[in-house]
Amino acid sequence: MYYNETMKYLQQLHQYVQHQDEKIKQLTTFIQELRSEIERLKTQPVTNIEKIEYKFDQLKVEQLDGTLNIGLNPTDPEQIDNFDVQQKGMNVNGIHQQLRQQLFTQCSQDMKHFLNNECVQMIHQAEKQHGISLDDPHRKHIIEDIRKQIDSRIQYYINGQVLTEQDSLLEKKQEVMLKVQHDVEKSIMHFLTHLPKNSN
Repeated sequence: MYYNETMKYLQQLHQYVQHQDEKIKQLTTFIQELRSEIERLKTQPVTNIEKIEYKFDQLKVEQLDGTLNIGLNPTDPEQIDNFDVQQKGMNVNGIHQQLRQQLFTQCSQDMKHFLNNECVQMIHQAEKQHGISLDDPHRKHIIEDIRKQIDSRIQYYINGQVLTEQDSLLEKKQEVMLKVQHDVEKSIMHFLTHLPKNSN
């Protein structure tokens, strides 16, 4: 009996040592490959970019099209929006501003309708997912809190849109609305996730 257990143990030990030996071989091969890759990278030529000097006195402008931002911070969209560019006798910025205003007005109207009608259903669905039930004052509180922030979210997504006269405002509105509604859904989920247990 004792002999059988000893043999079984030795057999398991032998298998374990074989397994470890295989692992060591794999790791050794991997290390060799890494060393070869490092040596190969060391031998590659390094690109060195010297100082670049522009000679602006040789610059010739035939035609100026598009958007020109001089001395403006591109991360500040309001600053760019307030910069008027006159192109071929037409105020380009003014047209863009009109399109953005139309888009904002349409999105704002649609989101008000959404908050007044469909948002409650969205909250009900979120309640089911979380296995809780809110009373009407809680639901109204969520909607009113979202309502205060909705215009800034609409404006944020509109500022991220590239608008031209050829664009369909309906398509742009649908893009913005989908993003804003997604944000509303996330904020509802966040509210319910962090709701204190005794608030049900």
